[in-house]
Amino acid sequence: MVETNHHIPNEEWPLIKKFNLLQSLSHDEIDVLMKLHEQEIIIDANKTFIYQKSVRRKCFIVNSGWACRFLNHSNGARQIIEYYLPGDIISPFALVMPKANYSVSSISCLHVSVFKPDALIDLCTAQPKLALRYLAMLGWQDAMFVDLATGIGWRTAYQRTAYFLLNLFERLKLVEKTVGNTFFAPLTQQMLADTLGLSIVHMNRTIKKLREDELIKIESNLVKLLDLVRLIQVAEYQSFYWRKTQQSSSTGRHQRDAILH
Repeated sequence: MVETNHHIPNEEWPLIKKFNLLQSLSHDEIDVLMKLHEQEIIIDANKTFIYQKSVRRKCFIVNSGWACRFLNHSNGARQIIEYYLPGDIISPFALVMPKANYSVSSISCLHVSVFKPDALIDLCTAQPKLALRYLAMLGWQDAMFVDLATGIGWRTAYQRTAYFLLNLFERLKLVEKTVGNTFFAPLTQQMLADTLGLSIVHMNRTIKKLREDELIKIESNLVKLLDLVRLIQVAEYQSFYWRKTQQSSSTGRHQRDAILH
């Protein structure tokens, strides 16, 4: 791990962009969040930095790059539970649940800000309104995770894959990591299979079918969603996109449509 220092305008950090989507931040609130970004390190690609059953003594904010949370089963199989993208916090509950019941590994080169778990107490004490927004963000992520996980049980492989790609697209769009309907995803088909509960053969066939139906295009880890409307219909996609409080009360748009705008 290499320590670094990025000179980035405060509002450009991905986590702060996500908070600003929920509600515009005050200067004091931005200052509190910036304290969590004071120490940044680089983690090489394909490196496990949290191990299952280990004690977590640090929290991490993803500033750039991808990581994943996974379980290794007794039969040697790996199950990927979640992906960490820019703006996500890794191990947000380390203070109250220090023992990890999963492992976390970088997928690409990862730039993360590191802070002690009790720093979140300081955040809650200094800025109670910000703490409530943080809880709202965690609630959004929990609802999204539950929907993804339960979908593995009832969606077809075709629907699961469409849903998963839409979910990645929407999360990356929140932090301005998409160009049009295209995004970079450093994932192999084996990783997708480990995420969606499919064999590598079934995963390959599913990707091929989505391509043939002209719903997606994948080249060199660049994913292009060719028809968002049809993909949403196929996947029965539920958006968990949030809006600033003052906007959501005035527009009345349904959240399911947020990904299209």
